[in-house]
Amino acid sequence: MLPLTKPKRGEGGQAVLEMALAVPFLLTFLFLIADMALLGYSYISVTNAVREGARCAAVGGTDAAVAARVEATSGGLANFAGVTSIVRQPFIGGDVTVTARYAYDWITPVGLVPGLSGTFTFTKQATMRMETTPPYTKGSC
Repeated sequence: MLPLTKPKRGEGGQAVLEMALAVPFLLTFLFLIADMALLGYSYISVTNAVREGARCAAVGGTDAAVAARVEATSGGLANFAGVTSIVRQPFIGGDVTVTARYAYDWITPVGLVPGLSGTFTFTKQATMRMETTPPYTKGSC
């Protein structure tokens, strides 16, 4: 099909210039979509790992067993700091709280924006009721 009008003289590079201006914004948008998906996966993985650790502690697992359980169920996340604290009330029916921290490194270069760093750190915790009393001698969960 023939074009209805001929391009005017000197407009040949306009499309190239428009594309050159639009591509960085499109790529940034695509990287942000990928970042949000990976951040969501990381958030859910850490939440699940902390719940598993709290369950392990609630049935009498030692601190080492709880930390190992959290690490094993974290989904192999890079930069996973692991368990930062385990707080227990020493009686049946008391609460046990497991806390873990994760540092997510952005794919998108958000560090170029003033005030933003290239790492997003979040802390998750889970609390469950104790089902056994001290001493916590059960090695694994």
